[in-house]
Amino acid sequence: MKRAFAIVAVAVLVIMAILLHTPAKEWLWTHPWWHSFLVDAPTVVLAVIAFIELRHSEKANAFRAEANTQRERANGLAEEANGLLRQIAILNEQLDAERNRQIGRIADHVKPQLTQADKIAAKLRKYIGARAFVSESQGNWGPMGAEIVEVNEDNVLTLFMACGISSSTAWAVHAHCNEVEVVEIAAGSCPVQIKVLKRYGETVQLGEIRKWEDRIKPVSTQPTLEKGSMAYYATYGKAGSAEVREMHIYAARDGSNMFVLEATPDGTFYGNNVEIAKRFMGLQVEYEAAGFTHRGSGTGTSKYKLFVKTLA
Repeated sequence: MKRAFAIVAVAVLVIMAILLHTPAKEWLWTHPWWHSFLVDAPTVVLAVIAFIELRHSEKANAFRAEANTQRERANGLAEEANGLLRQIAILNEQLDAERNRQIGRIADHVKPQLTQADKIAAKLRKYIGARAFVSESQGNWGPMGAEIVEVNEDNVLTLFMACGISSSTAWAVHAHCNEVEVVEIAAGSCPVQIKVLKRYGETVQLGEIRKWEDRIKPVSTQPTLEKGSMAYYATYGKAGSAEVREMHIYAARDGSNMFVLEATPDGTFYGNNVEIAKRFMGLQVEYEAAGFTHRGSGTGTSKYKLFVKTLA
């Protein structure tokens, strides 16, 4: 509105300047009506302009009010949209949690169930390096037991007996975890008890080693003796089984105090009469502990006395 007044004022001043500085001014003095008109015209024009501007202001105010209303509605819609977005986010979190829970349940059902052998293997792995009191169908392996040295991924247990007081030679026995019974109760110095129902494969002879780790060391080569006459033999069998154990002792052909002990399936050993007697008696104890009994034996010829006898 101020702009309109300024324009009208400038226009009036320009018109008045033109009229007052031209011959028209004398005509205006001689015609008072036009003189009055020119004097009152700006007031009338300003009043009309003011009225028009007032109408424009009312419309502008109405538009502003409408704009404010629309702005408020827009703000309300934005808040509502934000609320919906928060609800959607909460629902997504709940859906993700439920999905993860269902995936976990599916994984639990899909993963293979532990077998009895798996459970026994897991139990035995806790005792790797410890000694176990070991028994079989008709006896046990002695109060010192055997060392649990390995339970492989196929659930095959390895028991190690070192060379020492209870055995004249080191050996290892394998058994599948399906074929053993485990009792986690101490027996003497052994923290766990194992009953071997069936061996897995043949007994592995390991020479005179005293530690399981020594099995990978090169084995010293035994002297080669030329066998002479048989000095002693013994056979052993197990009730209800076709398995047999045999031991044959041969004297040296050159007549020296050296002997060859061929044990089936435990291998060949060399030594003098005392050393061979110790091995013979040690293997016999192992056979008895594994459920084998003496079936027959006999003597041959020998220049040197053999300190062997069979267990009744």
